[in-house]
Amino acid sequence: MTAAQQDDRLQTEMAVLEAELSKFDFVQFTIPDIHGIPRGRLVPTDMISEACRDGVGLCAAQVTYPDYGTTNLTDFARLVWFGVRGELPYMIPEYTVYPNGNLHPLPATCRPLAWCSAPNRRIGHVMCQMEVKGEILEACPRRAAQRQLDRLHKMGLKMKSAFEMEFMVFESKTMEPLGGRVIPLANMEILDRNLEFYTDMYRALSDSGVSMEYLFPEYEPGQFEVSMKPVFGMKSVDDAFLFRYGVRAFSNRRGYTTTFMGRPFYDYHTSGLHFNHSLWTKDDQDVFFDASDPLKLSGLARHWIAGLLEHAPAIAALTCPTINCYHRLHEGFAPGKIYWNEDDRLCTFRAKTNQTGAYLENRIPSSACNPYLVLAATIAAGLDGVERKLACPPPGPSGKSEPEGLPRSLGDALDVLEKDVVLKTSLGNKLVDDYIAIKREFEVKPFESCTLDGISEAERIVKEREYYLPMM
Repeated sequence: MTAAQQDDRLQTEMAVLEAELSKFDFVQFTIPDIHGIPRGRLVPTDMISEACRDGVGLCAAQVTYPDYGTTNLTDFARLVWFGVRGELPYMIPEYTVYPNGNLHPLPATCRPLAWCSAPNRRIGHVMCQMEVKGEILEACPRRAAQRQLDRLHKMGLKMKSAFEMEFMVFESKTMEPLGGRVIPLANMEILDRNLEFYTDMYRALSDSGVSMEYLFPEYEPGQFEVSMKPVFGMKSVDDAFLFRYGVRAFSNRRGYTTTFMGRPFYDYHTSGLHFNHSLWTKDDQDVFFDASDPLKLSGLARHWIAGLLEHAPAIAALTCPTINCYHRLHEGFAPGKIYWNEDDRLCTFRAKTNQTGAYLENRIPSSACNPYLVLAATIAAGLDGVERKLACPPPGPSGKSEPEGLPRSLGDALDVLEKDVVLKTSLGNKLVDDYIAIKREFEVKPFESCTLDGISEAERIVKEREYYLPMM
């Protein structure tokens, strides 16, 4: 395709997008920040044409933070690099300059937001990319994920993926778990107690274009799981991103608080996220599958698994992104040892096969993760195994009494990530370095003092809940 043809195609796509966005009264122009929190602006219908043509920036505004005083912000590009609670990254030098940036909507990402719409208020949504001085800001989670999908595309491959989303729901005023203080695992009677909440939530998300399969009461009081439909490309990640946003927003309107924290209460177990994925050729052949193999796994799938195993500790830093996440690993059904196996709920990477296909499950991520970083880290690690043809060990712990384990704290995980040259190069040194800096400054350091003060784990989780719950 010539440059002129590409320009014509882009203009056509943008014209279609503008027409779609103009059907709404307001449209959210959104970009995911480094934590997976939606950041953006609400654009009224009479501004849609201008927003599609020129992008959406941010005017200077006064923002007050108790610990940092009052600061004039003229930077929208750096919205992806705040701390979880909006802390400004002063320790990163270039973020004190605050140049202007613009959000540019991406074709084929328009959808309605049913949970915040009404008969007299049609709200739409569009994913965006950030541009600063005409250049795309590459150090963004969604861009990192897109670059990894592009790497697969150049190899003649595409990824089909789906997320299993776990979360907990509480009554906002009392913080009592929805359904009561009982173990609801697969209990339809418990589900029936709040059937209207769950079915209305499902419909609101489905009407917003989020592809889902099943609703499932999980093990902890108030805990629920929704499995997403496997789809190709970026849609599965955009769906997971909007799912988190949508469930929390829907719950809030009904007087409930939904959290994706790994462990919000000391006496509860934890919430995770499982990332199921497979690779396919452009003509829809499953390249992880080999009918002649005893486990139905191809040689490419085994190299991919070897790459995941090689980088598992660094993957943890990107997919278990909070202090709180590390109360989950090494306990219950969450992984701790690093190994792969066939249909094993305790392993780190699980192979699922049948007579016609195969896919893999990354079991490391916490429910608090940013889904874009989950996909990006998984592809980067898997491709390293494929490109270097890493040998895959046999399934199971391989006879070792204590295989090498995943990190036990966010600080330890960040140390490993900092040394993982392959993942840093693949995802972008700038993205990873700034991610590490922000996590260390605003999460690791403050909570280190909790350990030094000698407080109990239960007291520590209370402090973690106070910090994380409002935003995740």
